[in-house]
Amino acid sequence: MTSTAQYLRWIKQLKQHIADKKLQTALQVNTGMLVTYWYLGQQIFDKIDRQGWGAKVVEQLSSDLQNAFPDKQGFSVRSLLYMKQFAIAYPELLITQQPAAQLQDVSENTFTQQPAAQLKNTPQNTFTQQPAAQFGKIKYYVSNALLVSIPWGHHQLLLDKLSDNEARFWYMEKCLENNWSRTVLQYQLDTDLFARSVVRKKSNNFDRTLPKPQGELAMEIFKDPYKFSFLQLGSKVSEFELEQSLIHHIQEFLIELGAGFAFIGRQVKLKAGRKEYFTDLLFYHIYLRCFIVIDLKANEFEMEHAGKMNGYLNMVNKQYKQAHDNPTIGIILCGKKDDIEVDFALQGVQQPIGVSQYHYVKVLPKPYRNQIPDAKHLQAEVKKFIRKAKRQSKPKS
Repeated sequence: MTSTAQYLRWIKQLKQHIADKKLQTALQVNTGMLVTYWYLGQQIFDKIDRQGWGAKVVEQLSSDLQNAFPDKQGFSVRSLLYMKQFAIAYPELLITQQPAAQLQDVSENTFTQQPAAQLKNTPQNTFTQQPAAQFGKIKYYVSNALLVSIPWGHHQLLLDKLSDNEARFWYMEKCLENNWSRTVLQYQLDTDLFARSVVRKKSNNFDRTLPKPQGELAMEIFKDPYKFSFLQLGSKVSEFELEQSLIHHIQEFLIELGAGFAFIGRQVKLKAGRKEYFTDLLFYHIYLRCFIVIDLKANEFEMEHAGKMNGYLNMVNKQYKQAHDNPTIGIILCGKKDDIEVDFALQGVQQPIGVSQYHYVKVLPKPYRNQIPDAKHLQAEVKKFIRKAKRQSKPKS
């Protein structure tokens, strides 16, 4: 491969682009790095899929680039294939023309690095304020600021886990809003946060009990179901056990709830006349600027649960809510629910209440755990069976 004139011209051109001083500087910035990765991926896609050079060219390219730039990481075969996948997923990341009006007062060959607050509000397929890069005689511009605001490791996860750009862009926006690490993004992908959040559920009355801005944000934070994959409990669990387990795993619980939840306490006392009541869990949401009461139900949702939550919210509003706080929100977490029954229960209720299910990992009761083999034991037994079968199938000499 290295002896062909075509390849030699191509690798020389790529090395020149990567070695360019402007690109050297830009490679230290996420935007410039992603632009360069996209360009390499687009070049690999063009040579393999359009010109038919064959997939083995990636191995040769990886070796040549690592030899040419030993101080830089990211040129392994696996990384180059990710770059190709990145370029295929976002074919219009870079464009070669931009309206003259948007080019006024722009210095050439400068890389954009916009604040996250600006990037969050940048519509897809819109132009950035500055040129992104110049490869050879062709000047390119970033067409979507959101794409170049996410770290490369996050992009690799999104390419691995998702096949459509709608969901990818949604997770990118959430990464910016909440400053998710790669580990947190992995968790949100594994628990399918997009499907649980984007598809609006009827199991709440936020749209008619809260002012529009707060109601929309409350809808954003509401999930159905909540997935407590960090809990391992028996199929029959009491509300006390569930509460204890959630408090024991408070960090994982807060990640599942989402950004903005601040834990106030458990079994917080409320007074109504001579009687005392206790909320299961009380939070304050720093973006919604309100208290959030979470009531845990081990079994199926019942209509009276909504009435009880309505009373809790009235008491919290009177005893804890300050003048600058928004109305308190209630979330009932139950093991099972019927959406039609929930709809009837919430009709006419003037307090903002949402009803959601929760899922957790169910384990066998303690007396039976040692009597049934676990997954590792079964796997070991299967391997032993396969080895024995192979020995028996060998012809005797």
